[in-house]
Amino acid sequence: MKKNNFQAIACALLLGSSSMAPLCAQESGDWSMTVGADAVSHYLWRGMELGGPSVQPSAYFDYEKGDWAVSLGVWGTKSLFQNRYGEHYNELDLSVEASWRNLTLSLADYAEGRYFGPWQEGHFLDFGLGLTLSENIPVTFSWYSIINQTFEGVLDGGGFDWQSAFPSYFEVMYDFSISAVDFSVAAGLWPYESVYYENEGFGICNLNLSAGHEFELNHGGTLPVAAQIMYNPTWKEFFWGVSVGYYFSIDL
Repeated sequence: MKKNNFQAIACALLLGSSSMAPLCAQESGDWSMTVGADAVSHYLWRGMELGGPSVQPSAYFDYEKGDWAVSLGVWGTKSLFQNRYGEHYNELDLSVEASWRNLTLSLADYAEGRYFGPWQEGHFLDFGLGLTLSENIPVTFSWYSIINQTFEGVLDGGGFDWQSAFPSYFEVMYDFSISAVDFSVAAGLWPYESVYYENEGFGICNLNLSAGHEFELNHGGTLPVAAQIMYNPTWKEFFWGVSVGYYFSIDL
């Protein structure tokens, strides 16, 4: 469930705020493939800790031409130990993202547990819409909604509750750099009650500060190192996490 739509820091900030691996800048009109993995101390996502120490491999095919960019990918996470709920959390995601100038559309299939399990029980289709103000003002507004769990929105009287049917998350993020360190400050909220996020109504759920740096290796690979702290005011819970990864890209 990892996806950040910011090319400047996506290769470095690899903990939780988003369900895809980095989309690195490519030459106009070129396809490329990015493959790698992260080792994380905690799997943090949208104000929640989903897993403890985990390995998170990924592979992405990226295409960019002019103002357009497309990314197709697969991302997974495998818990090495039990999380705070006494569970081993595993996940496999397939995703597609299309960007035009400052606007981004995304669709991801989150498969918790086994990918080929029952569709309605283990798969969640997450539709996302993001808008970045400009390169000079790198503030991004993002909205995500789960769109395939509509059975939760059917009321006893035969009506339909669209809020329960489409659990959503909204986030505002600002990116900046100090010297060689890339920072990201984010605030996320649940706009209304949902079963998926287990929230009872509107609530700020994610106050997040991330910092990272991507080391360039001699053979062409990259070694991103990142850390973040996250506070969920609704649950009154504090989380932290660090990560280190290895990635390499191939022009196709």
